[in-house]
Amino acid sequence: MKSRMLTAVMFLTLLLSAMLPAAVTEAAVNTLSTTAQKQFDKTKAALSSSDSAKLQSLYQSFIQQQNAIGDRDTKLKATSKTNDDEESEIRQKIKLIDKSKLEALDRKVAQLKQYYQPLFDKYAVAQAELKAARKYGIKELTAAVQFKVDLLEISVKGAKEEIRTAQSTLSSAKSSASDKMKRLRTQLDAIDAQEQQGSTAKSAISQLNKQKSAEWSDLLYALRSYDGKTAIRSLTTLVSVVQQISAQQIKIEGYENKIAAINKSVSNQLV
Repeated sequence: MKSRMLTAVMFLTLLLSAMLPAAVTEAAVNTLSTTAQKQFDKTKAALSSSDSAKLQSLYQSFIQQQNAIGDRDTKLKATSKTNDDEESEIRQKIKLIDKSKLEALDRKVAQLKQYYQPLFDKYAVAQAELKAARKYGIKELTAAVQFKVDLLEISVKGAKEEIRTAQSTLSSAKSSASDKMKRLRTQLDAIDAQEQQGSTAKSAISQLNKQKSAEWSDLLYALRSYDGKTAIRSLTTLVSVVQQISAQQIKIEGYENKIAAINKSVSNQLV
């Protein structure tokens, strides 16, 4: 029973793997095997001198451009990772803008409230005493308590004003930090457009790689048939395809450079 379940799981895994699109945009470098190279040499030998030279030149150009594509792809991956890491780090720093300052101001408000609470309690008690004195109609007691209330009220007003000032300072600091966070995040959001264009270019490369793979198969068939003219046509197409891949890579390079510039601009504002 367990064996059948394991087999089923493995089958589903393989099926899903085949159905899911490839996550990478680059393809393996196509080069002639030992057998194919012999077929290539024999095909080339049967051509006129000009066509023979053309066939050789096309193949060399195809190989060279594939190698350049591979090198550029490695650099692009490194640049992309660096940009992603930097953006993540910047967004984390944005979250912490004025954090220490806000915490200090918040503590100050809390400390002031705590410090003046006994005064507020004393004032509340005095007001209750004044109310009681008036109720019993004892003028001398009422006057004494009233004097006590008046003195406390001066201190209470000063304390409340100090707390309001601290709260206003805290509120302004929070608003300032929030505005700065919003402004910097909006600037970082410009990265999305560059990444979207990069994804479009990567999709184009993926399609070109499929075309390259199919055309490479056609070239190998032509070589097996020693069909020089068809081999030249296939290699001409292959060179064109890798040139288009290079062009898309250069676009991606430009997008990554713009992302790096955005990161740098925002990072400089956090200093």
